[in-house]
Amino acid sequence: MKSLPWILGPAGGAVLVGAIGLAIWAGMPANPLTTFGLLVITAGLLTKMIYLVLIGLGIWIAALVVGSLTKGRADDPSALSILGLLPPGLGLVATLFTILSIVRAVQATHTSELIVIAPSLAEALAPLGVGLLLGAVPAAIRARFSPAA
Repeated sequence: MKSLPWILGPAGGAVLVGAIGLAIWAGMPANPLTTFGLLVITAGLLTKMIYLVLIGLGIWIAALVVGSLTKGRADDPSALSILGLLPPGLGLVATLFTILSIVRAVQATHTSELIVIAPSLAEALAPLGVGLLLGAVPAAIRARFSPAA
C-alpha cells in the first residue's frame, strides 16, 4: 500500500501530459493550461459532470489532508481508502465513455487518421490523468500515517 502513491502520481502525470501533448500535436494552442482548459470546455456532458465531481472530491481530499497534517494522524483511514480509489475510477469511466463515442464516430465517418481523432483522444485521456493524480494524494497521506507493516 505504501507504493501506491508512487504508482498513481507518476501515472496520472504521464497520462495528463500525454493528453495535453497529443492535443498540442493535433493543433491546439501550445500553452498547456490553455490546452487543458479547451479539453475541459469541449468535453461531452458526462465528462464535464465527472470533472465537477472530481473538483468536489479534490476539495474533500484537501480538507482531509489539511486535517491529517495538522493533527499528525489520519482521522478516518476508510475515507482515505475510498477517496484514493474513487477519482481514478471516475476518470476511467469518463475515459471509457469518451472512447466509445470516438469509436462510434470513426465507424460513422470511416476515418481513422490520428490527426483527426487526436483531439478526441486527448479529451478522453485528460479525466483519467486528473483522477489518477487526485487518487495519489489520499494514498500518500494514508501511507504516511499507516503503521509500518
